[in-house]
Amino acid sequence: MNILILFTQPWRVGGAETHVEALLKGLFAHKVFLAVNEGSNETKLNQLREKMPNLNILYIQSRGANILKWRQSLNRLKKLIQNEHIDIISAQQRTAGIWAWRLAKSTGVKYTVTMHDPWHRAKFKKLYPKIFPQMIVVSSNLADILTGKYGFARKSIALINNGVDFSQFQPINKFLARRQLFIQDNSKMILHVSRMSSVKGAVSLIIIKALECLASVGIFYNLTIIGEGPLRARIEEQASQFNQKYGNRITVKNFVKDINLWYNATDILIGEGRVAIETLACERPVIAIRNTNKFIGLITPENIAYACKINFDGKDKHVADYLIAEEIETAFKTTEKSAKIIADYVRKNLTISEMAQSYLHIFNKLLAKK
Repeated sequence: MNILILFTQPWRVGGAETHVEALLKGLFAHKVFLAVNEGSNETKLNQLREKMPNLNILYIQSRGANILKWRQSLNRLKKLIQNEHIDIISAQQRTAGIWAWRLAKSTGVKYTVTMHDPWHRAKFKKLYPKIFPQMIVVSSNLADILTGKYGFARKSIALINNGVDFSQFQPINKFLARRQLFIQDNSKMILHVSRMSSVKGAVSLIIIKALECLASVGIFYNLTIIGEGPLRARIEEQASQFNQKYGNRITVKNFVKDINLWYNATDILIGEGRVAIETLACERPVIAIRNTNKFIGLITPENIAYACKINFDGKDKHVADYLIAEEIETAFKTTEKSAKIIADYVRKNLTISEMAQSYLHIFNKLLAKK
């Protein structure tokens, strides 16, 4: 099958990029083209080329007000579809879906649209069910948003969970990992990894408040926050204020290459989505939280299936610093037996091959329709 994965954002660092990279690995037996927007991180793309030398990457311009460049990019994609006999387009996110719809009108190619987040800035919500025939979502919460806010029919939505390369994310001895990262063996460590956007980045701030809540009663933990984005300066400011008051306990870092070591070095992780899955596979406890409104809390053998279904974005508890603090205290009491049960579940159910096969099943169903 010849597949065009349409990614109309700059390829940088984020959950959507990681999802697509895993999908590319799963589709290695097919001829795949990846279209990314101008302004992408060349280092990241070169790393992708090294891992997948048969991958074809092309640049388009789908953002900004330069309509001439839009037309040029659309024409390039049309030629690609015709010359390379593209069977299907996998559009990642809303703008890519609009481009796929335009391309389908002129070439007849079939397409799917993957929704990674609630599309906060989307206008004309009732328009999308008319132009997007097949939606793919990474959580049941997003499926509910599509039916409730956008008016999609449930039959046009498929839930495909994130797939993870578990050969990369495996448990190793915590102290060996710490020594490689020059972290003190005896420190009590919390890790948070996310893009520092207005939604996810705000979680970093509530974690710092939770640590202040604990510090006020004499309980101290070290926190490492790994991420980049628009809230970075504010997060660094809050971390600095905490460190001035309680000692250097919070560190803010850029995204790292050796993330598996960080997962294994930490005592617990606070996060969601793919980061949560990867950490759980390393047999470390996870407190699942995506935003500053509501959250799941500590992942346990009893709620892991539910957490995977909603991609660790739950509405079980109201977010408050003292509640996060309570979850942190509980997480530090997680047993090795519980951690292994949870790890076995994610390793069994969230593989890249499972994700890729689910995509291919949908592709083939669309291609079978006249």
